[in-house]
Amino acid sequence: MTEGRTGSATGATGGLARGGLSEGRRNQKLRTRRALVDAAVTLVREGRPVTIADAAEVAQVSVATAYRYFSHPQDLLRETQSAPRAFEAVADLPDDPAERVDQVVSRVADLQLDDEAVWRAVLRSSLERWTPSDAGEPEESDGAPIRNRFRLDLTRTALEPLAGTLPPDLHRRLLMAVTLVYGVEALITTRDVCELDPAEAKDVMRWAAGALLEAALREAEGHDRG
Repeated sequence: MTEGRTGSATGATGGLARGGLSEGRRNQKLRTRRALVDAAVTLVREGRPVTIADAAEVAQVSVATAYRYFSHPQDLLRETQSAPRAFEAVADLPDDPAERVDQVVSRVADLQLDDEAVWRAVLRSSLERWTPSDAGEPEESDGAPIRNRFRLDLTRTALEPLAGTLPPDLHRRLLMAVTLVYGVEALITTRDVCELDPAEAKDVMRWAAGALLEAALREAEGHDRG
């Protein structure tokens, strides 16, 4: 009986130890992944090309380990878009649609204008996915989207109060139009083509988004009167 109880206790202890080790390993994996993403950001800010080997060196992990997390530098760069600050764009939004849109556009503009080098690198990485392969097709063998839907989802969240107010086709058009006027492409246009300073670039994005919202509301009001 004693041996049975001892064995049972040992088994339980061993199980807890294994569980603790498993949790420790999960935490370590998260830390390693975060270190590699941070390393990619560091490389971009230093003006260096992002490679898995260089990211591994900066993160102080082996190249083999780095490749277990990211098979291509583009995958590593894309993950910089999912940094925790990005989710602040939809935190504690007001109920008023105009204020919601303005806050989302402002927050994303602040995020990207404060770290232009990283977001330019992300855009460059996305565009490079369109480099033709020998077969003449974009290099998307795994069927993964070349760009993620993060900004579209942000805009959808901002416009959510209008989903039951605007006609569906007008709501969809507004969703697509607002998505056009902020984000990394708008950053490139306002900064490089229009040669605006960051403050004015942000103001233009906010004005454009607000103007689109006002136009949609006027159009909806006209339909109601008709």
